Order: sequence, then C-alpha cells, then structure tokens
Amino acid sequence: MKIIIIGAGPAGVTAAETVRTFDRQAELSMLTDEPYLPYSPPAMADHFILGTDNHLWRPSDWPYQTGVDYRSGVHVAAIEPEAHRIRLASGELLSYDRLLISSGARLYAPLAGVDLPGIYNFKSLSAAEKLVGKVRSGEASSALIVGAGFIGMEIALLLRELGVKVTQIEMLDQVMAAMLDAETATIALSLMLSHGIDVRLKTKASAFVGNGRANGVRLESGEVLQADLLIAATGVMPNVDLLQGSGITSKRGITVNDYLMTSAPDVFAAGDCIESPNLLTGEVLVHAIFPNAIEQGRVVGMNLAGYPVKYEGAERMNSLKHLGLPIIAAGEKQGDRILREQHNNSLRTIYLQENQLKGFQLVGDIKAAGILHALMTQKSDVSQLESHLLDPNFGEGMLAWRAITAFS
Repeated sequence: MKIIIIGAGPAGVTAAETVRTFDRQAELSMLTDEPYLPYSPPAMADHFILGTDNHLWRPSDWPYQTGVDYRSGVHVAAIEPEAHRIRLASGELLSYDRLLISSGARLYAPLAGVDLPGIYNFKSLSAAEKLVGKVRSGEASSALIVGAGFIGMEIALLLRELGVKVTQIEMLDQVMAAMLDAETATIALSLMLSHGIDVRLKTKASAFVGNGRANGVRLESGEVLQADLLIAATGVMPNVDLLQGSGITSKRGITVNDYLMTSAPDVFAAGDCIESPNLLTGEVLVHAIFPNAIEQGRVVGMNLAGYPVKYEGAERMNSLKHLGLPIIAAGEKQGDRILREQHNNSLRTIYLQENQLKGFQLVGDIKAAGILHALMTQKSDVSQLESHLLDPNFGEGMLAWRAITAFS
C-alpha cells in the first residue's frame, strides 16, 4: 500500500502515525512545501517570545522512527485522481494507492488589494519567520492588524512583546466575536489595551493600498492607516489551489464525507483545508483549530489503513494564554439557561440547552475546563450536576468519576 500525505501539519502527522500503528508495511510519503520538520502552530508564539523549541512538535528523527519518506520544500502542482498520481512543481510524477490532502490554511481578509506584496501572515512557520524577521532586523517598528479574532489577538500580543507598536482594527463591536460572549470579550479587550495595543472597534477596512506593494489600509471612512507591517487576520482560507483541474469537490474548504473521503476515489482530506460538521450543531464549516486537526488525523489514519471509522464532528474551542489572564472558550455561546459567576479577575460562564452543556467560557481561573469539556462533547444530561458546574473544583476526585460514568 502506497500512501502519500500532502502537508506536515497536525492532521498529516497524526494520520501518518495512526497508519503506522495499524500497518507496519505501508509505504508512507509526506510532502511539505515548508523547509521544516513537523511543528506545532499553537506553540509558535512561545517560540518567538521565549526562544523555546516547544514548537518542534516531533524530534528530528521522527521521519526515520515512523518510517516516513519526508520531503520538505516540495510543492504539489496538481492532483490527477483518475491516474492515481500527483504532479510536483518540478514535473516529477508520484503515484499513490491512497492520498491524504492535509494542506492546511492561511490567514485571509476579503478586501481589495489583499494579494499585494507586503501583507504578512502568521499561519505557517515560514510566514511567521518572515514577519518576525522584519522586526528583529529593525525594518519594522509598527504593525496594523485587520481583524481581532483569536489569531489576530495572538499576533498582536506577540508583536507587542517584541516591542512593536500595534494598531488592531475590528469591524464589530467586540473582540473575538466568533467565540467570546460580550462579558468575556470586554475583559479580553481591557487586557489588550493594558498591553499597549491600540484596538479600534467598529472600524471597517475597505482595502489594502499601495503602489505595487501594500503600505496601508483604507477604512470605509476614507482614512488611510499606515504601518511597517500589515497583517490580514479576519479569518482563514483553506489551501485548495492544488485541487484545480482535479475534479475534487470543494466549497470554501474541501468537501468530505463521514469517513473524511473526498469526491475522488481513494483521496481523503483532513485538517484546516476541509469543511466538516460541528459536533454539537451539525453546521458544516471550516473549523481550523489544532484539536480538530489532531482528531481528524486520527480518524483519517484509521481509514487510510483500511479500518472504517466515522468522524463525529468538529469542536469550537480556543484559548488565549498570553494576556496575563488565561481565557478558554468552548462550544456555543447561547442556550436556554446561562450560569455565570464572577470573583475579582475570574469569570465563569456556562451555557445550557435542554439540560445539556452547550458551551462555556472561563477567564482567570480555568480549572474544571477538562470535565466541562467532557460533559459537553459527550452530550451528557447535567440536570443533576447543575449546582456544581460553576465550581472551579468541580471535577475533582469522586465527582469527576460520577459525572463521567453516571451522567454520560
């Protein structure tokens, strides 16, 4: 069995390891256009701020230990499903029995001029190295970030930590609107401001501007804001350019079935490049977060190895740890009942719907996140546990055992 994996992110790496667990004989090849060994995107900020190597998700001998033919700096130009082969930019043809596309995604903003040179990204290590390199070389001392979602906030905090003057614009009336409720977002905003980040809400960008190279952002008001670094961070765009001419179905991301198979025979897809159903609501979207990529990699690895496993759905979950006050948000931010408790710098909010935990937001004291997450994803009846859910110590000892075994 010859399996080719396009992409060396969390989905691709987990898939390779899963395949190898169940099939010691499979011929595994992994292709990445980046010049690095596998790394962890969530750990990149720590790498640049603290100088740690935690972002190196696997040891340098991982390809050898896993039995993977690892090829970095390789760009896939085309996929030819009928011939069961892929074409590299060099012209080389590689055949496969089964193919996994885990090509990831990039940051994006739906604005005129977004394709101009001079707009930076932080979704890949290569892109992040270019961004931080501009700062460390002394070429950049100011940054303008379009978008104040989780990734945009992380970039703002990183650049501020590196001494950059940061302005962040957001068209909505709160930061991280996709995940945080208004109360939690207010706390996050005050923390961003305390870091010296100029966050401007209800400020809509209309275009990146510049003569051949972007050097500013025009607002709907007509004002033009300029900075040394311009970053588009209103969302993510799956990397699906390699599908052109393949006939593989995609919308915003690659379309997959319950087994993470694409519309082409023997071609699977996983990670930030796919659209998948929300675990709780069933809504099909691009759910580009690390835990989803890991789980999709595990499921698709089983399927690649010949063990049919259905993917149950993606989660909505994110965390911020560089604000000085940790924030975790998971699931939905609405329900028929809301539990909320605030003590000093701690805010705990839980959303319930028909006696099921549909979402939670923790600020400051994030204890019990694990048990809350388990109850939410297992869709447990929490009616008999409701009085305990706001307790930071909920989930310890016998209570955790009872919650998981008796009420799941």
